[in-house]
Amino acid sequence: MDEVSNKCDNIHSTSDASNKRTCPLAVYDCRDVQLNESSLQEHYTSEQHQKSLVRCTQSIMESMNGVYSEADIDMKEEKTSLVENYEKLSIVTRNTETIHDQLIQTDVEMLQCDQQNSTLLQELNNIQTTNSLEKAYRDTISLNQNILRQDITMFEQQVADESQIIKEGPDGTIVWKIINVREKTYDAQSERQTSIYSPAFYTSTIGYKLCIRLYLNGDGTARGSHISIFLVILRGPYDALLKWPFSYRVSFCLFDQRTMIETNGTIQPKHIIDTFRPDINSISFQRPCSAMNIASGIPKFFPLTEFHKSENENLYVVNDTIFIKVLIDFIGISRSMLPFIFNLNIALPVHIQQQLISDEIKRRQEQNTN
Repeated sequence: MDEVSNKCDNIHSTSDASNKRTCPLAVYDCRDVQLNESSLQEHYTSEQHQKSLVRCTQSIMESMNGVYSEADIDMKEEKTSLVENYEKLSIVTRNTETIHDQLIQTDVEMLQCDQQNSTLLQELNNIQTTNSLEKAYRDTISLNQNILRQDITMFEQQVADESQIIKEGPDGTIVWKIINVREKTYDAQSERQTSIYSPAFYTSTIGYKLCIRLYLNGDGTARGSHISIFLVILRGPYDALLKWPFSYRVSFCLFDQRTMIETNGTIQPKHIIDTFRPDINSISFQRPCSAMNIASGIPKFFPLTEFHKSENENLYVVNDTIFIKVLIDFIGISRSMLPFIFNLNIALPVHIQQQLISDEIKRRQEQNTN
């Protein structure tokens, strides 16, 4: 019985020992208290446990405050950094917009400058072209003035002797004899003296004062290819009484000497005949304001290939001499009459030549009527 009682006591004692436990707040000074299930609730309400609970809570709060403080600091730093970056970005954005606006304005100004440069370049080109034309014009005028001065000097020398002036032509005609043709041709080719003048002549006693200008190597576009022949109106003493502008047809004849000499009139000579009517709007045919007007006439009168033929083949240059006849037509003679007129014997008196011309005109008119 006693044994049974002892076993029961041992079992109870073992059960009580296994139900004892340590307070969860042992680390906060509740570590030496052994509790069982029956006294656990009572222990939780004890002053010791409450103090431990306060210490535990304080420790947790302090720990949490440290974490929150570090997080707040980190967040504040990040916020400060973000604000600074945002402000910098805003400044950069504003600067970029300003630069963009400036670039647009610069593009506009550059486009305007390009347009202005193009306009100025065009104006400069126009000015340069105008200057070039003006320079060429001035050079041409200067050259023409020099040539004109030389021509006037030569002409004045040629007409200085009044005995050379033919006071009366046979009804507005003159026969000009030119000697030393080869020498004069060489002078023209070498440009030592490009032209020569005939003696001055009058169309009547108080008529127009004229002369002929001959280029033996051509003038202008005819240079080197044709003989050029021109009429020059000179200032005369009776110009105030004459009709202006000069409007009468002018005819030139280069005589075929060789045929006339060798055939004695049995074969029709091949005279070179050409004519022109003055341009009344040209200054060349107005009343002269200086010693002479600008020459005007026929640039391509006779081909140089024919004129430069050998002496035996040349019909026009005989004994280094040529003859040119000039006719001023005041009565409107038909061009078909010119060969007849230029083939008349120039030795005949003027009134006989005029009578022969009148008879031939009547004959042709009657022939045409029949």
